[in-house]
Amino acid sequence: MIRFTLLLRPLACLLMAAAMQTHAADALPFHGWTLTHNDMAYNLSVLDRMRDYGVTHVQLSHNIVTRIDQFEDPEVVDRVTTLADRIHAQGGQAIVWAQELSFDTVGFCFDLDGDDMQARMQAYRDALTRVPAIDGIMVSFGSAPTELAATVPTCQPARFASIKERYKAMIEAVARVATDEFGKQVYVRTFYHKSYEIPYLRQAVEETTRPVVVMSKSEPNDFEPYYPLNPLVGDVGAHDQFLELDCAGEYWGRGAIPFVAVEYFAQRYRESLDRSAGAESRFIGSTCRVDRYEYSAFGTLNEANIAAQALLARNPDQDWQTLLGRFIESQFGLARGTQAHAQLFDILRRTYWVGRKMYYAKGDWAFKKGSDLPSSNADALGQLLNKTIMQWDLAYTPITLQLMTPSRQTVLELLQEKREAMELAARNLAALPALRGALKGQQYAELDTALTKQQVATAVWFNMAGALFGGRNLSPEASSWVTWHLDELERLADTLDNQGFPQIVDPYPFPSADIREFVDNTRASLLLPTSPQQPQWAGIEGIDLVGTDLHSAEITWTARAGVRYTVELSQRLPDYPVTYTDAADSAADGPVRYSIPDLEPQTPYWFRIRAEDGDATMVSGDYTFWTRSAATDTGGDTPGDDPIPDPAGASGGGGIGAAQLLIMLLLLAGRTACRPYRRT
Repeated sequence: MIRFTLLLRPLACLLMAAAMQTHAADALPFHGWTLTHNDMAYNLSVLDRMRDYGVTHVQLSHNIVTRIDQFEDPEVVDRVTTLADRIHAQGGQAIVWAQELSFDTVGFCFDLDGDDMQARMQAYRDALTRVPAIDGIMVSFGSAPTELAATVPTCQPARFASIKERYKAMIEAVARVATDEFGKQVYVRTFYHKSYEIPYLRQAVEETTRPVVVMSKSEPNDFEPYYPLNPLVGDVGAHDQFLELDCAGEYWGRGAIPFVAVEYFAQRYRESLDRSAGAESRFIGSTCRVDRYEYSAFGTLNEANIAAQALLARNPDQDWQTLLGRFIESQFGLARGTQAHAQLFDILRRTYWVGRKMYYAKGDWAFKKGSDLPSSNADALGQLLNKTIMQWDLAYTPITLQLMTPSRQTVLELLQEKREAMELAARNLAALPALRGALKGQQYAELDTALTKQQVATAVWFNMAGALFGGRNLSPEASSWVTWHLDELERLADTLDNQGFPQIVDPYPFPSADIREFVDNTRASLLLPTSPQQPQWAGIEGIDLVGTDLHSAEITWTARAGVRYTVELSQRLPDYPVTYTDAADSAADGPVRYSIPDLEPQTPYWFRIRAEDGDATMVSGDYTFWTRSAATDTGGDTPGDDPIPDPAGASGGGGIGAAQLLIMLLLLAGRTACRPYRRT
């Protein structure tokens, strides 16, 4: 139960909080997992946990099945049948992916009565006859062997010159077989690569009269926490819609490196609910990829993401800190309110900050598609041009241009950002020994390995970023920095080869061979070979979040005497419209704390620190935080909730009663005094 100190709280605040706690958002009907690996023993073991997490739907995709023609293979038939039967035994529904077109071609006739489309319909008919246990078909157009937008209509060219008509025809063809003949649900995955695809994809789904259910990635194109919410969320016509999320971290270390992104999932849920409010499209939940082939979130710290999705599906309004707190309690046996629980909470929340700073450059996707290293500067530049955030958010245009031809100041700011990732990772490792007595031996060892691996990864990405962006600067000074960073990377590769990190058995995603390939290619491309020189700048250190309440957040950093510090705040990156200059000049070296005031409850914010030392200026990378919910206290406890919920059995929470509503209205004016205690 929520713990209140009655002596320190007025009765009015207690009544108001109690009234607010009785209201919870209704449970959402769709809570799914997506499996990508074809290891049957692993898949069956995962499916046996469906009831624990309240999973209602499971998608079979990627290496299990992605094309309807694959059901011609008896092995695929057996695989899907076995998995579908286990899904049903766990009370869920089985959905299979079907990319269209599933073969290579240039021309195609989209006439539903033509031979081409009749052949596609027969393929679905054959598949559903072979595996009647399938409950739904997920039609996916993006990344198919032949994408419909790239085909040449060979019949009725005037009609099917409109790309949306090709999508509508394919959806109709699948529905005629799957829904009309077999009674199966048809789903449409709105995956796309570029923004010019959005209008015709939106129109196709919006104009489809079939009762399809839509799945949209949380971001446009691929998963990227800095990208804005997918424009198609809440905008696909009168169709139910759910998010496609990634709990396993395909682009964030695939679970080999922890990326506990509970607040990121809470943010996407919040944005989706807001976008869908009043829209024709009804937001019904989400599905999460629980693995990326052999790399699974289960058994890693990333399982916190799976648990968070389960709790959000039950009640989308929950405080993310509460979600992470419950995971720590259920997974590690640490009671909320204890020092050990708080220490592990801080370690896990920082892994999200580390990943954001390590894998992105000022928010842009500038290194590699995936979790591994680019092979060269050209490789990374190609990634930046292909995945740049400015194609989805024009406000990032100046940043993207800076990354292409960075100035000296930009290079140093990027090094500051990457150094912060290194510092956070080191802080996590330094905090771990305090938990030795509170955790089981195996738990402690696994944490030690994961956090050590993350620390090494931050060093690799720091030096790689320095070599990349220093090389693009083209000055003699920056060239000397590049040489220094490449020497550091070689030293790290040597250390890995000599088992200098005994915890790291599998060095994915930074094997020494990949490090050396990058070093060799970068050295060969240097225009101004120089002696190594370590870059120096007026760094900002020790940045962290002390705690939050309803209306404020307390942050800390390590100040240097005589330097003027400014706290900058944003609710939407990349701009920081609010500044707090009363941090003032520091009288002495050492840690300082600053309380950011006048914030809205249960709201995400970003902050950064600016330091001015004479003519020298430095800005930190971004840091996320949420203010607290009025329905929670700092222990992260909410009455009546199990650690891992079963949405199917959860009550929706109902509405607020008349008496409770009256109390809330009477006490509304005094709500600023009703703040929960700050977590320490």
